[in-house]
Amino acid sequence: MTQALEAHLRRQIEHSRRFFWQRLRWRVVREYLPVKDPFTLVDVGAGAGLLGEFLQRDRQAGSYEFVEPIESLREYLVTRHGASADLTQAAGYGDAKFVALLDVLEHQERDHEFLDQLVAKMLPGSMLLLTVPAKQSLWSAWDVELGHFRRYEKKSLLKCAQDLPLDVLETSYLFPEMVPLAMARARRGARAAAPEGNPSAEFPDLPGFVNEALYGFGSVSLAGRRRWRTGTSLFLAATKTR
Repeated sequence: MTQALEAHLRRQIEHSRRFFWQRLRWRVVREYLPVKDPFTLVDVGAGAGLLGEFLQRDRQAGSYEFVEPIESLREYLVTRHGASADLTQAAGYGDAKFVALLDVLEHQERDHEFLDQLVAKMLPGSMLLLTVPAKQSLWSAWDVELGHFRRYEKKSLLKCAQDLPLDVLETSYLFPEMVPLAMARARRGARAAAPEGNPSAEFPDLPGFVNEALYGFGSVSLAGRRRWRTGTSLFLAATKTR
């Protein structure tokens, strides 16, 4: 992997680590992870490995393993976490107590089949922590740019998990405060092409005070997430039963 690519990925991680949305999503995942007891978490569709960075910072007893099909990203993660952490070609997830699937399922054309194969690799008693973009009514050019096949409602996400050996512990909408902005984005045209060079599929660079204000608003809404009937993301936690 070239030094330029590695530098680009490091910048992505540094930017994302500060970005309010990523920090809040991590807080939801973190609630389910032990504070002091050792555990292993498998990050499926790891990307540049931001989840591993958060894990090493906040849950130092946890071990990070990953699945990443994009070769350049996979090479970077191997240099960062070691070849033994790479489960991309593994038949199962070993003794991992947690499997994270964060904003990956919407990229799968056959989402039920993909989820079925993933759950088959988990040990009974292990936990799946999953996020997806919410509300098909919020579909926009942003989804097209990112290669999404769909957005989810609670009902459609539960249907995707139907007949799988999962005991669902929580399904909650996240980021209800972002819905008005997402509605405005959707009204601009679901299939409008992004201008050349416009990083529409990337998180924007926000002034620090704006980023922190959004984090503050999001922290309040996160506390009441089980009550919300809408949001721009949807979170599911489930335990494999057999």
